[in-house]
Amino acid sequence: MTTSFEPAVELERSANLKVSSEVRAWLARRGLRQIWLADLLGVGQSAVSKRLRGALPFTAPELMMIANALEISLAELLGELVNEKNPHPMDGGSSTVAGGRLDLPTSRL
Repeated sequence: MTTSFEPAVELERSANLKVSSEVRAWLARRGLRQIWLADLLGVGQSAVSKRLRGALPFTAPELMMIANALEISLAELLGELVNEKNPHPMDGGSSTVAGGRLDLPTSRL
């Protein structure tokens, strides 16, 4: 049985994977390790590992902290992800990137 939430869940999972991929790429470019990111965010290395695998989403403040520490813009951090269009806009509070804007649920801010 298919529910209306399945596309939303899949879209959120896809967005999390894309964001984590961009963050991993920037860490690699700068020669930085997970422990650096854990210290920056004030979380354990296990939590960072989950974020970098896309299993746990980064929050908007975390992404801003990362961009600031790397001395890049949030748009640079997210790369092409900010230019993707969302073919199925949602209003259920999930993290999506649509129309060049990163929409994160307010409960995570």
